[in-house]
Amino acid sequence: MRIELVYAPNCNSYRKALHVLETVIAEERLPIAIEMIEDNGSTKPVVRINGAELAEPSQSFEGDPCFLPSSGSHLVGSGVLCAEHLRNYISEKWREHSIPA
Repeated sequence: MRIELVYAPNCNSYRKALHVLETVIAEERLPIAIEMIEDNGSTKPVVRINGAELAEPSQSFEGDPCFLPSSGSHLVGSGVLCAEHLRNYISEKWREHSIPA
């Protein structure tokens, strides 16, 4: 399984994305490294898992642990997905990755 964090070196918001990714991976005890990819044209950090870019979930609701009532968003500043959504997505992809075909 491959996790990439695409970032612009002059944008500090990637540090929050990296911290959230590292926390989720550590809490789930997964042996996954995060590959850092520098992109000077990037306007916000982008997380890719197995080449697929993660996006904000399409629906928001108040019972969601990542719902921010003021913005109706699942994002944690500057395009960083919240830990709960990353955890769910990474866990799902890890299960798919580790189940033999």
